[in-house]
Amino acid sequence: MSTQYDVDIPFSANHNQQAFKLLELPPELLALLESDKPPAITITSSPATATTPGYAILCSGDKKYQMRQKNTSNPIMVLQPSTTFPTEADDAATFIPVPSITTISKIEDTIELIVQEAETKAPPKVNKWHEKFAKSRLEKKG
Repeated sequence: MSTQYDVDIPFSANHNQQAFKLLELPPELLALLESDKPPAITITSSPATATTPGYAILCSGDKKYQMRQKNTSNPIMVLQPSTTFPTEADDAATFIPVPSITTISKIEDTIELIVQEAETKAPPKVNKWHEKFAKSRLEKKG
């Protein structure tokens, strides 16, 4: 049989919700930031092209991470300790505040960091059908 306790923690929501973004750090970047000599971090933008938009890039030393926003299936609530206030039914002179919790922000998306690979100087091979055809003809002759 379960035990029920008669201890309540009052919970309330602040009407003026604050804006927060949570940043998920890869373990290696977290270790660097927690080290005795943490590196400087900068946020830049990748160049936009005709086919792709520019992305926010987090730079730390020689590592670059693309920043992507992703939605969470369940919102994350940021809580702050608070105390209760007297209501109209309470006597303000004898009211004793009770510790409570107040939500100050509801976060529905986070920012993830994706390691960017080093840029290559040569353009990627397209492998068009005529290149494949020419290659197979050379292999047959040889």
